[in-house]
Amino acid sequence: MLSRIACLAAAVLAAPAFAAEPAPAFPAMPKAVSSFGAIECDGYLYVYGGHAGKTHTYDTTLVLGTFHRLKLDGGTKWEELPGGPIAQGLNLAAHGGRVYRVGGMQPKNKPGEPSDNVSLAECARFDPKAGKWEQLPAMPAGRSSHDVVTVGDKLVVVGGWQMKGKGEKAVWHDTALVLDLAAAKPEWKSIPQPFKRRALTAAAVGTKVYVVAGLGAEGGDRRVDVLDVATGKWSEGPDLPGSDRVAFSPAACAVSGRLVANTSDGSVYRLTEKGDAWEKVGECAKKRIVARLIPFGADRVILLGGASGGGNADSLEVIALTKPEKIPTGR
Repeated sequence: MLSRIACLAAAVLAAPAFAAEPAPAFPAMPKAVSSFGAIECDGYLYVYGGHAGKTHTYDTTLVLGTFHRLKLDGGTKWEELPGGPIAQGLNLAAHGGRVYRVGGMQPKNKPGEPSDNVSLAECARFDPKAGKWEQLPAMPAGRSSHDVVTVGDKLVVVGGWQMKGKGEKAVWHDTALVLDLAAAKPEWKSIPQPFKRRALTAAAVGTKVYVVAGLGAEGGDRRVDVLDVATGKWSEGPDLPGSDRVAFSPAACAVSGRLVANTSDGSVYRLTEKGDAWEKVGECAKKRIVARLIPFGADRVILLGGASGGGNADSLEVIALTKPEKIPTGR
């Protein structure tokens, strides 16, 4: 009997730390949406806007301008906050306890009318203590299907395009934008981009912004571009693993100072400490595109919303990052 107890104790001690804590059950999002904005800020998960209709169907009733938050430590109910313009194809960023939204695509047509989609140039921040939005300088041009992150006091916008409405050809952006939030009079500064992509994702690690995959004029591109905001210089990281199909609208975030990404095939990858390769660290139960990935503690992420199985999802899935499995580099 004593030997059996000793063996059991040894097995418990040998179990990996990532398997010890059960995942909490979070309430579903207020509405099933894809192509929305989401960010964690001071212990809350904030979500804004998004597309609530069938894929590639856009009108003023199917794109949202609602804004909600959920407390991540024991939260059981979403709190509705003051909303804003209807928009999809945008993301949120956090800095100094406030939440920022930048751009997005807004349909002007009513149901049954031909699509008339425009990209917004608007930039605004929400102060949870004041409970209201404040307008900031607009971008030089409308932008949607992009991403936005914060690096120190800098708000950084990457990728995307400008949709100009019915009958007009969209313009692909070839510059990143930086807004110094600490400046007395913040102004957008442009940095040339070595790519033109949309439907991408981005995350900040230290002074670097990792711009992951997306769509180019020729289709899916698994390329990873890295902007060092401190120097304004670009470099390249290892391509996102998988076929070019996974390049469309992956989701990414930083967890414990490491870049983590989820793709449409369900895989969860993490960039190695050297930044020269990807390793597989998880698998989601519900495959999604145009979803969002949020850090949750030191070794977990939350995957939420997105399009899945022909419709939009409203669920939140907690994924524990597991023992890494090496992934081959290259295209």
